[in-house]
Amino acid sequence: MEKRIKILHGLTIGAILAFCTMQGYWLYHRYLYTLEIHENELYETVLEVMQEEREIRKLKKRTDINILTNTRITASAQSGKAGILSTVFDIYAVDSSKLALENISKRDIKDIISMYETAPTEDITHYHFDITNHPKYPNEYDALERFIIDFRNPFEIARIDSLLNERGITAKAIHVERADSMVWLPLRFNHTSTFDPHITVSYPYDIFEKEMVNITLPIELSPVLSNMMNLLLLSIVLSVFLIGCLVAQIATIRKQRKVEELRKDFIHTMIHELKRPISTLKMCISFMRNDKLMEDQESKEAVLADSRHELNNLSSYFSKLRDLTFNDVTEIPLTLSAFDLRSTLTDCIEKLTIPSGKSVTIHLLSDAKLMVTADKMHLSHIINNLLENAIKYSGEKVEIKISYSENNHESIIITVQDNGFGISKSDRKYVFDKFFRSPSITNRKIPGMGLGLAYVRQLVMAHKGSIEVESEEGVGSVFTIKLPQ
Repeated sequence: MEKRIKILHGLTIGAILAFCTMQGYWLYHRYLYTLEIHENELYETVLEVMQEEREIRKLKKRTDINILTNTRITASAQSGKAGILSTVFDIYAVDSSKLALENISKRDIKDIISMYETAPTEDITHYHFDITNHPKYPNEYDALERFIIDFRNPFEIARIDSLLNERGITAKAIHVERADSMVWLPLRFNHTSTFDPHITVSYPYDIFEKEMVNITLPIELSPVLSNMMNLLLLSIVLSVFLIGCLVAQIATIRKQRKVEELRKDFIHTMIHELKRPISTLKMCISFMRNDKLMEDQESKEAVLADSRHELNNLSSYFSKLRDLTFNDVTEIPLTLSAFDLRSTLTDCIEKLTIPSGKSVTIHLLSDAKLMVTADKMHLSHIINNLLENAIKYSGEKVEIKISYSENNHESIIITVQDNGFGISKSDRKYVFDKFFRSPSITNRKIPGMGLGLAYVRQLVMAHKGSIEVESEEGVGSVFTIKLPQ
């Protein structure tokens, strides 16, 4: 059984670890998926911003700058292969504010070319671009438009930053650079760092001039986590529930195992406790069957007294077991009567059985006559249990002090003090629990079931009273009982 429980514990712990690992693995990949979605949203936002910025510059017309374009497509023939197509752009930018020409926008491109070639001037700027095997989309005419827009209204970083801020995005860095060759499509670079995740988008705002803007955006974890919050909470709740079920299963098995051990200990101790009075009664019966021995009147009285004493012990023992089975202390039957407390305490001391090998001194500190109202038999059981425990859990020389007093005619207070082994601070809150035995006591191999103090507390509570304990290891314990009157 022990081996099976250990195997079950190991399998349960393994199942918990495996479940947590799988759940963590799933959440991690779910996080990466959600992060990718968020990165895509940031990328699309950057493209929208760049398009909007481009439209803003496009709407800003400049009448002093005129752009004239001459486009031609050429093909170079190769043997056995299709020719390579090239698109050639000759772009002429004319500063009409400085060049005295009328209706320059209506002039033919040939006039401008002739004018530029005949008498070159700083007021006419010529650009030549030869594009070979360009991608189909975006096409070369889109690149031409970007060049014209940037020539008339140059790109500004501040405008991009402002448009991003309007969308609630703060760029980590924005800078422009010139590429080694024409870049036709936006480029995206994900930097999924654990402590500094960010994304960089390189957008070619002027393809012909190979000019690009690099926008680096930080990836905030809050929107990522908010997007997966429902799944995260559901996963946490299910994980806690399943782990709680497994832990509860282990706790239940361990509790059942402990109860089984307590049951065995209880049966063994009960058998041990019953052996002594039964053995004594058997001896008494054997004595009584001997006619010669029965003729001795003194021996006969002693045997009858021993029989009566053991029968009383058995009756008290079974009464204790009966009272401990009650779920509610109000179910314990009480027979209340008024009697002298000192006389009852004296009877308990006189009838106390002192084990061999121990020297016991009991001091009854109070000598005043005090009438109390309680169940006399149960109160005797309370005192007897406290005295027996004081002797049982002490060394060879036992000293017990009993005192009592009245508290404003409302209650009586009884204290039983001993010089025993004492109770540790950690065990003090459990000493009144059923079947509890301190490890320090079990290590001393002192027999017992852990029912004495539980029985005392139950009888005190049946009287609507209270019991407290103060103790120090190696010094002793003081039990204080308060019974209302």
